Amino acid sequence: MKTKRAMKEYKCYLCKDAIPKGQQYARKSILLGYSGTWGHSKDCKCCGGVMPQWAYSEPMRTTEPVCESCANGKEG
Repeated sequence: MKTKRAMKEYKCYLCKDAIPKGQQYARKSILLGYSGTWGHSKDCKCCGGVMPQWAYSEPMRTTEPVCESCANGKEG
């Protein structure tokens, strides 16, 4: 993954370690919203379409900081 130098302190999204200012880090795109926790689509007929409206939302993407060791795989 391409890395860049941190201009401020961040917290790694994967391992929760601090990323100090000046250290290399990457940005990881993550999906927010509906993640299939109900196991069926909103229009599912097998469960009678009982999935509540609040449980379904259009997915959104955001980017989170990831430390260099998580971005490039753990060494060792």
